[in-house]
Amino acid sequence: MIGKIGSYLQIVAKDPSSTAFVPLAEAYRQIGLLDDALEAARLGTKMLPHFSPGFSTMGRILGQMGRIDEAMSAYARALSIDRQSQSALVGLARLHLIRGQRDLARNILQQAEGFHPDDEKIADMLVALDLPRPWKDIKQSSQAQEPPPKKEVLPSEPAEPIPTATLAEIYAQQGLLDKAVRVYEDILHQNPENAKARERLLQLQESLGGKPVLLTAATADEPATLVVTQQAAAEEDLLETTPTSPPLQGAIEDQPPLAVLQRWLTAIKQGRANVQ
Repeated sequence: MIGKIGSYLQIVAKDPSSTAFVPLAEAYRQIGLLDDALEAARLGTKMLPHFSPGFSTMGRILGQMGRIDEAMSAYARALSIDRQSQSALVGLARLHLIRGQRDLARNILQQAEGFHPDDEKIADMLVALDLPRPWKDIKQSSQAQEPPPKKEVLPSEPAEPIPTATLAEIYAQQGLLDKAVRVYEDILHQNPENAKARERLLQLQESLGGKPVLLTAATADEPATLVVTQQAAAEEDLLETTPTSPPLQGAIEDQPPLAVLQRWLTAIKQGRANVQ
């Protein structure tokens, strides 16, 4: 693995705009050097802001670091470039599973299956989601006197997902604005006092009428969602962070590219010394 890292470093040092930063960041991630992996991904996506796999790689790294909101934003950026990205869709579904949001994960995986019908990973995840979970019916001894729970019956057709702002923004990202509007209408039906959802609904309705609008997150209490614009998506910040998230350690914008390349060249020399 060290030899591979050295080879990728040589490529990136010669050509900072090379896509070799993706396997370089993945190699760092696989051996646990997450800060170096994130730094490589940040530099690479800065040089190639329209390269979707770079943001998917960044999402995997941030997810492994436990920075779920930032990881979701990275996957959202990847999908704003390539809405059929298998790695971004699967990664985003996994993050929703980590948060226990099985319906949202299933919805994303079903979209991914439509784009990639022969993908075994997507198929396996969908099958695993639909398998019975017998431990849900296990009662603690202190609850033995309570009536048994009703068994979960799987519908013959996929059930409608729970309406949330996250789901609406996923629809909006996929270009399904009419579905996004219906989700926000359901949200307002359940909670007519939700002013942010009402404002977002008006934005989407204007968009359906042909007026360009900025798509932003609908509610502050929802997890980071797919944040895109209809114009100049590539000019946004490379990665949106939540107010409560700590600043990225070693963020590439805090260092000039020359300093980062110098660090990479030092790593190449060390790699050569180790190989010898």
